[in-house]
Amino acid sequence: MVTNLVAVPITALWVMPWAILAYLLMPFGLEAVALGPMGWGLSGVIWSAETVVSWPGSVAILPAMPVWGLALVSFGGLWLCLWQRSWRWWGAVGIALGLSSIALARPPDVIVSGDGRLFAVRAADGEMMISPARGSDFELDTVLRRAGQTVRAAWPDQGPSEDGRLRCDGLGCLYRAHGQIVALVRDREALVEDCATATVVVSAVPVRARCPSARLIIDRYTLWREGGHALWLGSDDIESESVQDWRGERLWAPVRTRAFSPSARALRRTPAPEPEPPEEEDEPSSDGTG
Repeated sequence: MVTNLVAVPITALWVMPWAILAYLLMPFGLEAVALGPMGWGLSGVIWSAETVVSWPGSVAILPAMPVWGLALVSFGGLWLCLWQRSWRWWGAVGIALGLSSIALARPPDVIVSGDGRLFAVRAADGEMMISPARGSDFELDTVLRRAGQTVRAAWPDQGPSEDGRLRCDGLGCLYRAHGQIVALVRDREALVEDCATATVVVSAVPVRARCPSARLIIDRYTLWREGGHALWLGSDDIESESVQDWRGERLWAPVRTRAFSPSARALRRTPAPEPEPPEEEDEPSSDGTG
């Protein structure tokens, strides 16, 4: 905010007029007359940014607020700025309520990127543990900033995490929270065991065989169709939200509907199913693809 109070007037009242004059002088080869003063203004903008960012506590990273919180802050700000009478101060109430939504929002317990290369799970202390860097730096930075973190909590290469929620080996990881077991699969060989114990299977490879224990399966083809996913785990239900859910149908982002993996299913707020008798099915082929 302090930087903007300095930089915006310099840009509007000094840099932009000289930029327009430089365009007008270009046909005559005289743009250097205007570009020099324009550069002085840009140097002032950069100086203000470098000065303010060097102050202690100049930057604070907070968890992302929910949409309704952002709407309250925006509405409260408009109410405060547009009215001229004393009731305009009621807008401050909307801003305060919107900011308080950060504390009320429940962040996801599990996040998986659209390419299946990046997994993130919530530790017992609330911080996000993020898998070793296999995804892009942009995805990693986005997950950290939305969680209000600057560094990621330690992800175990082998064995359990410090809080015991996450246990990994060379084929993948098992995450236990809120009475649910989430299998984070990187290798097809882990599917046989994980499909017998996990209530949620998140797989970077296609799941072609049945997973008897899984109430929710998100495999490579689900990620290809719907993009990255976020999961909220509860003792009685599992909430799943994908990029496709938020984006909807757009001309530039057509919905991919081809069902490559018939066993994969995406359930939203799914109650625990009643036990069913086992179904007779063909024996899986020797290569494990069913």
